[in-house]
Amino acid sequence: MCGIFGYVGDRDEAPQLVLAGLKKLEYRGYDSWGIAARQASSAPARLLVDKHTGKIGQATTTLPAARAALGHTRWATHGGVTEANAHPHVDCQGRLAIIHNGIIENHAELRRELVALGHTFASQTDTEVVCHLLEEELTREADAEDAANSDPCHRLAQVLMSVFRRLDGLSAIGVLDPQLDCIAAAKNGSPLVLGWGNGGNFLASDSSALLDHTRRLTFLEDGQAALITRDSLTVYDVISGDPIAKPRVWDITWEQEVDSLDGYPHYMAKEIAEQPPVLRRLAAERAEAAQRLADSILAASTVHLVGCGSASNAARCGEYLFSRVASRQANCVVGSEFGYLADFLDERSLVVGLSQSGETIDLLDSMKSAQRRGAKLSALVNVEGSSLYRLVDDPILLSAGPERCVLATKSFTAKLGVLVMAAYAARGRLEAGRALLEQAADEIQSLLSDGRVEQIRALARRIADAEHLYVIGRGPSYPMALEAALKIKEVSYMHAEGFAGGELKHGVIALIDSGTPCIVLAPNDETFRAILSGAEEIKARGGRIIGISPFASDVWDEHIPVADVGEAASIVNAVPAQVLAYELALARGLDPDKPRNLAKSVTVK
Repeated sequence: MCGIFGYVGDRDEAPQLVLAGLKKLEYRGYDSWGIAARQASSAPARLLVDKHTGKIGQATTTLPAARAALGHTRWATHGGVTEANAHPHVDCQGRLAIIHNGIIENHAELRRELVALGHTFASQTDTEVVCHLLEEELTREADAEDAANSDPCHRLAQVLMSVFRRLDGLSAIGVLDPQLDCIAAAKNGSPLVLGWGNGGNFLASDSSALLDHTRRLTFLEDGQAALITRDSLTVYDVISGDPIAKPRVWDITWEQEVDSLDGYPHYMAKEIAEQPPVLRRLAAERAEAAQRLADSILAASTVHLVGCGSASNAARCGEYLFSRVASRQANCVVGSEFGYLADFLDERSLVVGLSQSGETIDLLDSMKSAQRRGAKLSALVNVEGSSLYRLVDDPILLSAGPERCVLATKSFTAKLGVLVMAAYAARGRLEAGRALLEQAADEIQSLLSDGRVEQIRALARRIADAEHLYVIGRGPSYPMALEAALKIKEVSYMHAEGFAGGELKHGVIALIDSGTPCIVLAPNDETFRAILSGAEEIKARGGRIIGISPFASDVWDEHIPVADVGEAASIVNAVPAQVLAYELALARGLDPDKPRNLAKSVTVK
């Protein structure tokens, strides 16, 4: 959620660099945005702020040439979507620009304190208290005896750390003072990344926004602050206020994001199409990592697969895979709930976190809870150097490349690909797992290049006005029913629900009405006859049956054929639902890349 981008350096187009950086972060989800810059042509230097609601689109800022700027994309929490509530915020004097990700839990009491001191608030946000707290501290510092002898940028960082220690909750904060060529920042929970450049340095909330400028990155840890100037980056310990002598610098090697749509109308369409090469790359390059994960699973007393959203559905697929293929129990738990179930963990436990961004706060909190209990940690993660990547004992990179669409597509099937290989590796049949990934990649390539996409597009147009849509599956297809429904409701805003096929008679079938579209996942496994019977029951009550299956059947009103790829069926069956979700969004006049109210990386609770 929310994006941060800042620059201090030699280049006069700092606002334009920040705007481009914010565009890189649009996939995170936002509803307003703004940029603050240092106008060096005036004396003394003035702060100029440009704020807007809605999407950036083709906007260009009205800010002048400047060598320092700070920008933000906001996803509303405290206060509605208005220009006044958009970041950056400023203090009473208009001297400081503040941007913030996260939630300040004690903002109400701080606001009351500041109002009593004579401060005036211009927004409803929790963030604005930081502006006025900094203003108070800087005024106090200016009266101190040693203030005139200290470096003003260092003093700004020290004052920010003093204020940061007063804030409750998880936050990432950046501060620009136009009278200084520097940005100060601090974090606890929400991610911040420093970029080491030539003739200038950077700050961002996501490493992907920095890769056009530098691959030398420092990921701030919780309880750390930073000072960004043209010539240096300094990292501090927030509690002590002392500089950290040698902060770690990562040389990022992962594939650089390509901005071009390469002829595709949307990133969602492009990323769906990228799944076959992603799966083939996993089969070629991640077999050893899958074997490591299998070995860790076999050595553990208990195994827990943890994720949020689509990653949770992938984890549940893993639960079935390890049971069916490796005869090994691996429990799936939703990331936001796992912390409440962690009391039984010990040093013999293994917890595997699944995440695209590696920054999902609910998952990170649960993983840290497991770590405190001595559990071994592993992860399937798509971002090198992310918080999850750095936290665990054994991170496994998905190598799916960055996803610009808010919805997970290729990162989801990449997780399934690693889990398939690991399940077979745990059975001593790693090569069989790799072969299945290759088969799945071939079938997805075929599906996306023959007439089935046009078939799904026509289907989407016919059902686009439906009020409800349901998806059923049994066994390993049950988590895929959940994932298919999630994709459809995320991007089309159609009410869609996924159910276990055996639950129909336990209440679900009451929802079926004449013409209600119902997707039935029917792979070639032991669930086929039972799920077909469930489809018959739905059809008898007026439901419109859409079968995704290797087999034809009289019960299907619409059949989307898919190849039989054995235990990799979930990977293949994910794709028709992705395409249907995309086409439903288009049929309903919606933007598939940026669904309302959603964020790619959920960094606040």
